[in-house]
Amino acid sequence: MTIIGVVPILIGVLTANLALSTMVLLSALSVSFADVGGAYHNRAISMLTAAVFMTVTALVATITGGNPWLVTLVMFAWAFFGSMVGLYGSLPGKVGFSANLVFILVMGQPASIEVAWVRMIAFIIGAAWSMAISLCPWPFRRFLPARQAVGGYYQAGSALLRKVCHIELGQHWNEEVKQERARLREAYDKAHRIVADRRSQGSGAHPFNYLLLMLILRADSIMEAVIALFEELAVSRTYNYHRGEQSAFVMEQCAALLEQLAYAIAGKKHALRPETLEHSLYAIETQEYALRASLPQLEKDYYAFANTRKLEPQPEPQHSLVHEWLSLRLVNTRNLANLLERMSELIRETRDLLMQSDGQEILQGMLQTEATSKSNFSWKALYAVVRERVLLFKDNLTLRSFILRHALRLAAILAVAVAIAKLLNIPDGSWIGMNILFILRPDYGSTRKQTVQRILGTVIGAILAMLLITALHINFLTFPIAALHINFLTFPIAALHINFLIFPVLIVVSFFCFMYQDNNNTLFILLFTTFLIIMFSLVMPGNGLVPFIRIATALVGGSMGILASYLFWPLWEHKRLPQQMGRTILANQTYIASVLAAYIAGGNKKDKLEAVRRASKDAHVQNVNAAAAFQRMLNEQKASENEIERFQMLVTYNQRICDSVTTLAAHISTRPEHGEFHQLERFRQQMKWVLRDVEDATRTGQRISINPPLKEMLREVLVTLRYMLATYPANNQTTGGRDGATSIKRI
Repeated sequence: MTIIGVVPILIGVLTANLALSTMVLLSALSVSFADVGGAYHNRAISMLTAAVFMTVTALVATITGGNPWLVTLVMFAWAFFGSMVGLYGSLPGKVGFSANLVFILVMGQPASIEVAWVRMIAFIIGAAWSMAISLCPWPFRRFLPARQAVGGYYQAGSALLRKVCHIELGQHWNEEVKQERARLREAYDKAHRIVADRRSQGSGAHPFNYLLLMLILRADSIMEAVIALFEELAVSRTYNYHRGEQSAFVMEQCAALLEQLAYAIAGKKHALRPETLEHSLYAIETQEYALRASLPQLEKDYYAFANTRKLEPQPEPQHSLVHEWLSLRLVNTRNLANLLERMSELIRETRDLLMQSDGQEILQGMLQTEATSKSNFSWKALYAVVRERVLLFKDNLTLRSFILRHALRLAAILAVAVAIAKLLNIPDGSWIGMNILFILRPDYGSTRKQTVQRILGTVIGAILAMLLITALHINFLTFPIAALHINFLTFPIAALHINFLIFPVLIVVSFFCFMYQDNNNTLFILLFTTFLIIMFSLVMPGNGLVPFIRIATALVGGSMGILASYLFWPLWEHKRLPQQMGRTILANQTYIASVLAAYIAGGNKKDKLEAVRRASKDAHVQNVNAAAAFQRMLNEQKASENEIERFQMLVTYNQRICDSVTTLAAHISTRPEHGEFHQLERFRQQMKWVLRDVEDATRTGQRISINPPLKEMLREVLVTLRYMLATYPANNQTTGGRDGATSIKRI
């Protein structure tokens, strides 16, 4: 992005044609913003589509920009359809957004039809430049996006582990950890999407795609074990079974292992150091051995206390608490040992995939030509797709559709902004519409948050730009280009006087600006504002009003955007959140039912395990959506304290339910063959009805109470689990260690 942005400016300076190079820059950045990421062919399609629409948009905006009334009407239509195409996914949505941005900026510089054609050529050049830089590794490193996506999945898991290493007792998942979990979900979706795309292209038989699939499946199991491990460690810390620093040490070692695997998968040479990996694995397995070595004594204490209680005519309540504490500690210790063993096994399997000879050849890029399958073109299939798209558009042509309401709101407010800027001849008035486009969101909470971030970033960025421009013009020499004696250039550069230090500054600002584009919106706006103002200082040297105009238009555009979001069809998250919470509870209910069904069925039933996998994916997605919706609600002024507290509890406890069920799912493969598991059938049915009541109450706002049968049923389940533990065969008691791990693991 830095190369794409700075090179057109440099060429414009050298050719004394900064106005036209600005159009090249605008086209290049707009096409880059439409890059959806992922596989190269998907990126190429999205960027080429954006290039076509950007070029047409530039032509229309240039021609209509001189007529205030015409450009207002065209702006309304352009913004409406540019927003409505978001119905069809992220690619059309990005293209529509970029088209609106280009129209707003180009219509502020109207010109004749001859200039419009020249600008079209500039936009084609800018689009070609952007695509060339973005897709240049395609012929040489065809599998780089896939490797980076899968490596990013492992890296996200490592980052999550590092965050939970030192989490405070009593804080199940703090805000930082929740953000890492959201990033892990995004990495999961991206990795799975790329692998699915490649397989859908007919390249699934290629050995590299098989390796990708195996690595992703290993990662899915590792992330499940990570959540289960954290849950078990939280239990051990709550009851003080094990020391917290030991838990943190184990998590750090697991995080280091995942990080090494991530670098190796992404293509970093010599990232997979066998000696370091073996050292970390040895540390984990040593901790596992220590846990298993403590099991015989824990079992001995448990059985001794249980036999003592049998002799008591009336057991005292505190003895029941001690008995429960001993049983929980025994189960927790076994679970931790099993999970550490599972984690080390998965990491070794992943390491073996990467270290084997054919895997190394694949990762080094020494591959044969990728096999592709040709699909037959069908007019009937094309007609069906077009018909489906048309019907979807028609179905949303109603005021009940929040997409239509947002499109109308955006189109109307942008048309008003354009009319004001044109009729009042406001200098750089198109920036008002640009700010509206960036901040206006379908819901009021997100719009308010974007407005604050944009105004804050714009003000600080404008101040920083003024300081940099002042420093460059006062403290450093300005070198005349004529002094360089470049005689072979024929364009008029001799008249230019440029401080060459401005280009290193632009490079640094641009680099950090786009580095934070997806991670810190305020910092991105701050640096992007600085970049734009420095660039305009080259286009319009000596115009010291540019930073102040930038701040003023940000304030005006922000005010208009937030008023439009508040007054016209406002979408309040506190009204939508109950429905989202209902979907989350329903997903958790399905997840619980599928996991318990796998326990009841026993064996390695593929259909049951596949149902668990699908339910797990849906439950985690819905919980992430609920957390995101709750964060948007916090930005709303109309959300009451009671609503915030109620929904915070719902989001938190639903996430804890999901994590607890994930912990149960992690132990499916180690479940014992006990006949008493049929008792869980009643528990599953009871949970189904209870969560259905909770879901209805959440959607409708009614209150419910937990009925006595549920409490009684929970007691019965606890009794069953204790009975299973009490009937543990005496001949399976071992002295710990790997030799007896299998029999201990079964219970």
